[in-house]
Amino acid sequence: MDFAVAINYINEKNKLGSVPGLDNIKELLNRLDNPQNKCTCLHIAGTNGKGSIFSFVQEILLQAGYKVGRYISPTIFDYRERFQINKEYIGEEDFAAILTEVSCAVSDMEKEGLKSPTAFEIETAVAFLYFVRERVDYALIECGMGGRLDGTNVIKEPLITVMASISMDHMDFLGHSIEEIAREKTGIIKPGCKCVSFPQSDAAAEVINEVCRKNQVTLYAVNEKDISDVKYGLEESSFSYKNHTYSTCLMGEHQIKNAATAIEVAGCIEGVTQEHIRKGLKKTVWMGRMTKVADNPLTFVDGAHNQDAWMYLKDTINKYFTNKRIIYIIGVLKDKEYGKMIDILKDTMSYAVVVTPDTPRGLDKDILVKLLRENGVVADTADNSEEALEKAKSIACDQDVILVSGSLSFIGEYMK
Repeated sequence: MDFAVAINYINEKNKLGSVPGLDNIKELLNRLDNPQNKCTCLHIAGTNGKGSIFSFVQEILLQAGYKVGRYISPTIFDYRERFQINKEYIGEEDFAAILTEVSCAVSDMEKEGLKSPTAFEIETAVAFLYFVRERVDYALIECGMGGRLDGTNVIKEPLITVMASISMDHMDFLGHSIEEIAREKTGIIKPGCKCVSFPQSDAAAEVINEVCRKNQVTLYAVNEKDISDVKYGLEESSFSYKNHTYSTCLMGEHQIKNAATAIEVAGCIEGVTQEHIRKGLKKTVWMGRMTKVADNPLTFVDGAHNQDAWMYLKDTINKYFTNKRIIYIIGVLKDKEYGKMIDILKDTMSYAVVVTPDTPRGLDKDILVKLLRENGVVADTADNSEEALEKAKSIACDQDVILVSGSLSFIGEYMK
């Protein structure tokens, strides 16, 4: 198949939705000679910060001269963004060729009366095959939603498992308490690996500690007390961690903690020096996470889409934009707790322009604008991104800040 046919194939498989469980993906990978066990993998789970932490780790490993594969979801700019080597997207021909091979295995499964793997499971198989054939030194694998039953949880012996920030999200699938969600996320921790953790809530930390003890896994947990001398800036922030000084261009206190988590990961990898870590952190860019896209007025894009992310966003606004008017452009998904988003962020909103995200999961703009107005926020609607930007710019003065926030699929339009 060519690239267009390949994308159509994936779109058809997307109709299967999300099906937690590992039987299908294991069967598929077994028919492909288990590529997941032929590359050195770092595996990350968590609610927020997975992408930021692995962006830091990727850049550090590149500074150390390693060839780095990265599998991520969801994407912002391009479908092929899911599969990267040294930050380059997979080529259209390579993707089509590998997907053709995977689809043949899927077809054989279907002929034998087995269920078809989902689009995410098929993409996961593509990623492992791609990284093995391109002989990457390290493959950075990001869980899609959970951990224990996530389609990526097929790596027999990960070198390092990483726990990003764990909070409430996807409760229908993962559980209705931090403890339940943490148990799902920690399902990726395997005997013999090392585990690195972001500074967690007490409830999540207790679960992580218990699972590591049970699996006889060495845990490297970031202690916030080891972070000091933090200086925040719009272009760059600096901090000390365990008596070493670093800087990063990613904004927010949570990004300092993500950077510290990446430092701990790097410390578990042979051949990585303090200089590689320092240069890697400073060079890291992670698009769509408080990314500045324009000046006069300052315009940022941020993919905050759950309760903890909204709290991080509020904290970032209070640290960087004291006494500035914030004009929001918002689009959220209807399966998110958008009522909590309003509760958390309404005091930072001087004005809001609401758009319905272009996806079947998008919340109708009229529902959200009504709720915003009921909560005292001056709000209006727009039919598309161009109209939303025009309205926000017409309201904003040079000293104001325009903030585009919502699901990653929504903010992609504005990044482009």
